[in-house]
Amino acid sequence: MHSCLIKICEEFEQLSGFLQDQTPKKEQIAHKLFLEFMECFKGLKEEKLQYPKEFIGDVRLYHEQFPPLLKKFEDIQIQYLMLSDFYDFARLTKKYTKKR
Repeated sequence: MHSCLIKICEEFEQLSGFLQDQTPKKEQIAHKLFLEFMECFKGLKEEKLQYPKEFIGDVRLYHEQFPPLLKKFEDIQIQYLMLSDFYDFARLTKKYTKKR
C-alpha cells in the first residue's frame, strides 16, 4: 500500500467515535485527511486498480469538479464515511495493519 495511504490510515485512527462525538478538532482532522486522500489516490498508478471502483469513480469525479459529487462531499460526515470505508477496506484486505 502506498505510503500516503498508510499515513492516512494511521491518522484516521485518531477519529475514533467521530460520529458520536463530532468536535471541531475532529472535523478539521477528518477534512484534512479527506483532502489528502483525494490527492493521494488520484496520484496512484496501477495500485488504484486494487481498490473498489467506487473509490476510483468518486476520486475521478471529485477532481473533474462534478457538481453533484462536490455537493455530496461538502458534508463532513460524508467525508468521514468515505475515509471510514477506505480504512475498513484496507484493514479487511490486510493492506493495512493497525499498529499496537
